[in-house]
Amino acid sequence: MTHRILFMTHSAVLGGAELSLIDLAHNYRETSEVLIFNHGPLENALQEKNIPVTVFPASQNLLEVKTSSRLATLLSIPNLVKLAHRVGIKAQEGFDVIHVNSQKALVIAAIANQMTKLPPIVWHLRDILTASHYSSLNRKVAVLLANRCATRVIANSQATATAFVKAGGNPELVEVVYNGISSEPFEAFTSQPNSKLRQELKIGAAPVIGVFSRLSFWKGQRLHLEALQQKPANRVVMEGYALFGETDYVDYLKSQVQELGLGDRVHWLGFRRDIPELMKACDYIVHPSTEPEPFGRVLVEGLLAKRPVIAAAAGGALEIIQDGETGRLFLPNDANALFKSIEELHANPKQIEAVREKGYRHARLQFSLESSLQSFSRQLPAIA
Repeated sequence: MTHRILFMTHSAVLGGAELSLIDLAHNYRETSEVLIFNHGPLENALQEKNIPVTVFPASQNLLEVKTSSRLATLLSIPNLVKLAHRVGIKAQEGFDVIHVNSQKALVIAAIANQMTKLPPIVWHLRDILTASHYSSLNRKVAVLLANRCATRVIANSQATATAFVKAGGNPELVEVVYNGISSEPFEAFTSQPNSKLRQELKIGAAPVIGVFSRLSFWKGQRLHLEALQQKPANRVVMEGYALFGETDYVDYLKSQVQELGLGDRVHWLGFRRDIPELMKACDYIVHPSTEPEPFGRVLVEGLLAKRPVIAAAAGGALEIIQDGETGRLFLPNDANALFKSIEELHANPKQIEAVREKGYRHARLQFSLESSLQSFSRQLPAIA
């Protein structure tokens, strides 16, 4: 019997958590529905895949509350109770499971559960609950709500699960289900489409390094600019944009390009949907996060593109990349270590080829969409 799931998330942007949600919802699209609290790109992406989606618009104040702020601010917003009431009514439409994809969605579901008893709640935890990203009160409330209201907490990596338990989460609730990524879009390109990108950006024959991520301080793009300064021949393409009001950081990055004298060596692509083709056109994929990644979708995508992946050695990256085998790891927040990793690979073509092949096989085996969907299904509460 197929579960009827109400997938819930507060965000309407298209980040890694939302892309993973689309994959899950698509698998259950015949019986289930996605509920979001804002109009935006996620809504459009769901509609493109014929996934039923409903929007309960939340107040802008509610949507803009940051996870680093005191959760009391969130709870004081009058729109919250009204929104939770609507969710409670919606949840009674024959759903077997409520799947919450974000912390704000968990808060709303927990309040709704106090008003009207909801079906079992599954929290898909996609963030590492640390002081770097969450206030102490915010972490405590998230863990309290999960311990009291959730039937299951699905963590997207062991790093995420460990942080949840360390913050006081019930270890018996937690299971790790890695995000799955389909290899099909990457296999559609049998040859390396370098020429198109190089021609588009007027790069020539220079080595191209790809950085694929939303533009955010902790994603470490600034670190890669420092590393790039040490190798005049290299070019970098920056894919992504500021998702959560971090436009000041974008301005900072662009000012750094000028101050470091990088000029036309940095190419800003913005948000793109043709990630497989773009990655195939790069010589290396670098992911320089200065804080531990909860998972690292970009890393798996880089492996599936058969590109050498170089990542900061922390968080989920340690579960995806084996240094020297399926990619390279470097000391987080160390531009010199990043530069050295790139240089060592560049000087060893045989290692590049070995890393590409081993990384691809590893990604296909450990992070396939099919196995992820099966693991997810096993975590859902049994239907009576």
